[in-house]
Amino acid sequence: MESLQTEVRGLSKLLSLEHSPLFAILPHNNDEYATAAQEAGADSIVIGIDKTESMFPGLFGSFDLQEDSINSILSNSSIPVGISIGDSRPLTPESWERIVSKPFAYVNMYAHHMPPFVLEDDRMEKLLTIGAGYMLEQVKSMSEMESVSALEAAIVSPQGKNHVFSVLDLSTLRMIARLSNKPVILRAQKKLEPGDFRSVTTEGMKGITVDPSALEPGVEAYRDAISTYRSRTTRPAQTT
Repeated sequence: MESLQTEVRGLSKLLSLEHSPLFAILPHNNDEYATAAQEAGADSIVIGIDKTESMFPGLFGSFDLQEDSINSILSNSSIPVGISIGDSRPLTPESWERIVSKPFAYVNMYAHHMPPFVLEDDRMEKLLTIGAGYMLEQVKSMSEMESVSALEAAIVSPQGKNHVFSVLDLSTLRMIARLSNKPVILRAQKKLEPGDFRSVTTEGMKGITVDPSALEPGVEAYRDAISTYRSRTTRPAQTT
């Protein structure tokens, strides 16, 4: 177990990469999408369970229902795998024990979905998602929690997901980054133009999560999108 904790589980290790890490949420928990994300350059893939969003029909199932597919992804992945847990059913301590027994690198949940027993479990790092409508005081307080490794800013309301990325979005991200004591990752819920990537990095975002609800359906479209995000993610200038 010690080897598992020190060598496999590590959101902090991803955030210490020389380039901005790219997290790819899978629209379906299967090897085809996982392989596409890896080949396209993602630094980490994120499987999902118990989702309720209509944009994620492939992630509605429970851990029990999807365990075989999840095990296959974990076995075959050459990059860290995180697990994102939704709210279609209460997460019990018993279910959490089954999840934490798997070699996930980190767990991702909205703050208003995460039970305290998950927050307090030091066996897995936490990527805590903040949603639209959270108060800035709450965001600051959550970033000060010792058990939180990073925040994910998912600040777009369901009604705004088809809109352009705006100055209002950018200013909100800037406030969150300045308030937070922990690294902040942007969940890209809108289509970003090439210049937007540099803007969000300049305003303090330490990485990007690709949300498949903002992408065209299909494995090849997903692969192309991840590849595009990878090429546009700000990297350090090459030295000569």
